[in-house]
Amino acid sequence: MKTRSKYHHGELRKVLLALAVQQIAAVGIEKLSIRELARQARVSATAPFRHFPDKLTLLAALAIDGFTELAHRMQSPAQTKQDWETQFVQLGSTYVQFAEDYPVHYQLMFGAVLGDFSKFPELQQAASNAYSMLDKLLAAIKYEERLRAEVSVLGGLVWSTVHGMASLKLNVPPAEQSVDAAPRQAVKALTQDLHGPLQMLYRGILASG
Repeated sequence: MKTRSKYHHGELRKVLLALAVQQIAAVGIEKLSIRELARQARVSATAPFRHFPDKLTLLAALAIDGFTELAHRMQSPAQTKQDWETQFVQLGSTYVQFAEDYPVHYQLMFGAVLGDFSKFPELQQAASNAYSMLDKLLAAIKYEERLRAEVSVLGGLVWSTVHGMASLKLNVPPAEQSVDAAPRQAVKALTQDLHGPLQMLYRGILASG
């Protein structure tokens, strides 16, 4: 582990964020302790506050990193020249996979802890950048397929559906035998192969005109 004398400018910030992810995964957001992060990073108790004035600012930084990573991942399917259905399915699958890969970030990005993003303009921008990938794709599909629904309505429908898929996959793990086996099996059937459900969603949108 690095000693406090070996940290370069900005390096401590990255270390603290990485440690925060580990701590949240272990004990939850409410028990996140900046003092404990300082101890683990082997810096003074006040050093983290040079980067994060308070706990909420640190959590917002994690959410910003999450939205930035999500936008980066969604660029590939959004920039391909494949047909609309394939792009749509890939975009939805990318979203769900991101939630699996970054569960702590995902919880902060879409949970109630941060609430109103207006306190953090950079977080607002990062969230907007990520959402714009879906927005642009749906605008193109609406134009090409001459759909009547507004892009904002389509976006809300698609986002809520895919977000629900991701949340179920994270929070309702399948079980072999249990009193609630039926709902768990439903989650397993829905999320073990996302191509089919996302394809159904896309074709449902087209069918609605």
